[in-house]
Amino acid sequence: MLRLKRAMLLVCLMVGSLLFAGYASAWEFKPAAFAEKLEDQAAPAMVQKQVISKVKPKRIVKCKPTVTEWTVKAIPVDCILPMAGQRGWQMNAQAMFARTKGKLRYYTGAYGWGGWGYNTSPDVDMNDALGLPEHQVIGTYSISYRFQPSWAVRYSIMPIVQDGTPGNTSFAFGTNLNTWGGWGNNNRSKWERLYQRVGLIYDPVRSYNSRISVFGDYVRVDDKISVIRTGCCGDTMNNDMNMAMVGVEIEKCLKTTPRLNTLSLECKAGVSFLDDAVGSDISTGLKFSVPMNNGRWGYLSGGYRYASLNKKYSDAKLIDTVMEGGYVQMGVIF
Repeated sequence: MLRLKRAMLLVCLMVGSLLFAGYASAWEFKPAAFAEKLEDQAAPAMVQKQVISKVKPKRIVKCKPTVTEWTVKAIPVDCILPMAGQRGWQMNAQAMFARTKGKLRYYTGAYGWGGWGYNTSPDVDMNDALGLPEHQVIGTYSISYRFQPSWAVRYSIMPIVQDGTPGNTSFAFGTNLNTWGGWGNNNRSKWERLYQRVGLIYDPVRSYNSRISVFGDYVRVDDKISVIRTGCCGDTMNNDMNMAMVGVEIEKCLKTTPRLNTLSLECKAGVSFLDDAVGSDISTGLKFSVPMNNGRWGYLSGGYRYASLNKKYSDAKLIDTVMEGGYVQMGVIF
């Protein structure tokens, strides 16, 4: 009986041990699970993930500065004068609104001294007697090449052609006596002149805003004045002159805008001589220059010009002409 009780007690202890071991393992598992919940509760409510994205850089655009910005920095002085550089060219065309006047003397007979009872003057007025127009647009064309920084060569030409009808004046020309009435109203007159100059230009003063030039030119003048009586006869007076001309040119910059448009004052004066002839060519005006691409310039100028020419061959032959008036001129520098 005692053995049976002992056996039953042993069995109960073994079953209890097994049961306790199972509960013990279950108890240790629960605290572990509970600990994880505490960590979850201690953590922030929401954890934002950091997203690394590729940010597209902004495009850098190189903006060309305005003309005002770069011109102010580029110009070393407040006024810059456009001029042709070495191996540069300058071309221009001028229209002169000229008042032409003059007188001439040409006779080979006695009519010039009032022969045959006609009290004629030896000097013939080109406007009143020959009937040549007093006002005419005369063109002058010029080109120059700068072969050294201070040296240039220049050529210019001025052709003139005028037609007229002699007026109510008696005059002697050549071997003929021209009178008004009868034959006089059938007379025709014509003046042709070719004026050419070629020479050198030297710049003793050449800066950003001013220029002083001296020049020496060879001047060639060919004149042909004809008076023709329709259906009868006529006379022609030929003149040729070979002269030298020296002079000075001054150009001063007055104003340069931020866009490099330039206003300048230009003055020229020349005196011609030799071959028993004298002459002059004087002009002054304003010039407005506009920049073009690749260092080229275009310009427009206007002012006043006076040109004279006088040659006395003998007491029986001379010519004296004057042209004066306003002018406009346009040209390019490249």
